[in-house]
Amino acid sequence: MRLILVRHGKAEYRQGPEGDNLYLSDLGKQQIERLGQWLQENEPGIDALICSPLRRARETTSILSRYVSAPIKIDDDLRETDHDLLMELPRLVHPADTGPHYYVLPHDNYYQRFAEQTRRVLNRLVENPSSVRTSVVICHGGTASTMLRLLLRCHHMYVWMHHAAMHYLTWQDGLWDLRGVNYAPHLPPELLTT
Repeated sequence: MRLILVRHGKAEYRQGPEGDNLYLSDLGKQQIERLGQWLQENEPGIDALICSPLRRARETTSILSRYVSAPIKIDDDLRETDHDLLMELPRLVHPADTGPHYYVLPHDNYYQRFAEQTRRVLNRLVENPSSVRTSVVICHGGTASTMLRLLLRCHHMYVWMHHAAMHYLTWQDGLWDLRGVNYAPHLPPELLTT
């Protein structure tokens, strides 16, 4: 099983009839066109596109679907957080392996609630880990990085991600093989954005 966690392309705010007013910018569309071409050339066996319900992720999925012929599913649990996750992550008291390993949690445990939301979708994605399939999950930086933290069981790590970049994992022989974090071989330097 292969999981390719994709952050949507760069978005911009535009007033719209709904509350979801982040649309892909022209630059974001270019980023996703490049990603679609790369996936078409390098990942021909994609079985599913699973997408956040937010507009910028749906627009990203729409562009990718021109390059990837796979069913599309929208999953509400892929929604991005409205909090700054960097401020919400648990903190280790000591960074060394020899030090005490206990956490200091933010006062309201928001991160734990968001991690549980993300765990629900992750559990659905890995229901049959022995299957030979590739899923592309189009979501948001905080969501993709929380999935990675859940798999690594390392919640005290901030994982940064470019727009249209990937976290690229394969499950094989009882191991997660982490092929890439913030992986963006399809983007030239002038298209890398945060």
